[in-house]
Amino acid sequence: MKKNDKDKSLVKVKKNNIWNKIRNFFKKEKIENNIISIETNNKTKNDIQKEKFIEYVKNIENEETKLMKLQERYRSGEIKEEDLTEEQVKKLCDLYDKQIENLQKSNSIRKEKIFKFKKSYNNRK
Repeated sequence: MKKNDKDKSLVKVKKNNIWNKIRNFFKKEKIENNIISIETNNKTKNDIQKEKFIEYVKNIENEETKLMKLQERYRSGEIKEEDLTEEQVKKLCDLYDKQIENLQKSNSIRKEKIFKFKKSYNNRK
């Protein structure tokens, strides 16, 4: 009986045989293809997001540059307030308010720097 048991036992498979090499090759190829496809999907998603952002920035730049050109034409006298629509007047007023606010901030920063310089200069004497 023991002899029969030994005959029925499973045969040990060597890892270096040709079938294992072929199987491993195809497994490896499949994994690499999956990784490449995942990377390309990620790249395309990133590319789409970048393109959307670039378009958004271009739209903002176009609106701002149009408004700045309108402001220049208004300042030079080419356009009068009566020629502008209510929306354009509102946008120009908002632009002027932003510019005034930015000037006030930059002036206050300059004043602080001047005061600091004066203090340090007076402390040296």
